[in-house]
Amino acid sequence: MKRFFFLTLIFITACSAPETATPASFFDGEPAPATPNFDSTPQPQEPALPPSAETPSSITGSVAETGELYFFLQPRTGAGKIELAKVSAACITDPVNCPPMQKVPVPFEFNFTINALAWSRDGKYAAFSYSTNQNGTPTQLWLLDADAGTWKSIAEFPYIDPPFWSPDGAWIAFRTQNGHGGEDVYIVRPDGSGLQSISQDLPEAGRPYIMDGWYTENVIMRSALPGAEGNIYLVRAANGQARPMFETVLTKAQFIASPDAGFFAYDDYNYTSQNHLVKVMEPDGAHAQIIAQFNGGSIYPMLWSPDGHFIAFNYYGNLTSGNPVAEVFIIPRTGGELRSLYKGNTIGRLLFSPNSKYLLVEETTSATGGHLFLVDITTSNSGMLQAPGLSTDYDWYAPSWRP
Repeated sequence: MKRFFFLTLIFITACSAPETATPASFFDGEPAPATPNFDSTPQPQEPALPPSAETPSSITGSVAETGELYFFLQPRTGAGKIELAKVSAACITDPVNCPPMQKVPVPFEFNFTINALAWSRDGKYAAFSYSTNQNGTPTQLWLLDADAGTWKSIAEFPYIDPPFWSPDGAWIAFRTQNGHGGEDVYIVRPDGSGLQSISQDLPEAGRPYIMDGWYTENVIMRSALPGAEGNIYLVRAANGQARPMFETVLTKAQFIASPDAGFFAYDDYNYTSQNHLVKVMEPDGAHAQIIAQFNGGSIYPMLWSPDGHFIAFNYYGNLTSGNPVAEVFIIPRTGGELRSLYKGNTIGRLLFSPNSKYLLVEETTSATGGHLFLVDITTSNSGMLQAPGLSTDYDWYAPSWRP
């Protein structure tokens, strides 16, 4: 069985849990034509088992969590198909009463790169871009009603990037590509009405544009052409009006809005010195504060905790040595103690739990395959996700947390 490994850019919404593409997916067959990748991270060689894989899934002294973890399963050996599964969040702290893993029916086969489900803030719906065609195009934007277990296609374009929910759940924003270098950004209501382009007011010189998520009723957009001075734009969903927020040196790093929309976090990378400065600043670009810094390597991904108190990110070091190391850190928004929570090989997606007490780490290339690990933020205790019926004979990837 051939396996392909992809790293794609993660985007974080301003007021919700992370809802976007996981940088790792495994699948059989030929992939769909690749979408532009502006933040690929070199893949480690000779993966080793992460230390946390030997720890139990129950985290002693931890706080009960709610919701469900959704992720994809693929058999590690032999024939088999990719399936969507879910596990109760109760399994994190109460393994005795952990209900069995459940398979989630999906009305199409998985044959191409898979991204994580994007959940509405209330957890009722999930948006998911995927093609049902043999050649991978066109792509449909699907809406899953989690309680009813039904799927509905609400938009279709040649290629659709992972979608984002607006903070109030009234709109879904997504970037499209036509396969010939053209791109656009649309919004649509969850029932499929109100479909409209909102990127026409952006300067042509900055194209192509990428989307970093929502900021109140606006979509955050910036040019995907790194290394030059450029503006970060707010595009108003109601009318597509683009307003420059501030000018900065454009890099591959995204600007991530805090849940309360009061701050942005980003990696200010210097191409000459190769210094990474993790900064927090106000939305107008004022009062930027350095809260962490590294030399060389790569920082990816980065996200806010739902309560807005912490920022977590993965740092890849030793990229030039041929034996890179992935290390997940957490730091308060105001700076202070930089704590290491997890060390591994290739980190795909990071997710905070809804109560901000746990961090889920997607380890994509451990010796046991791609699996999910949970870290108690307070104690730093960690363990591999476990549930009745969940087997390590499968790769687990593209996780999302339904609130």
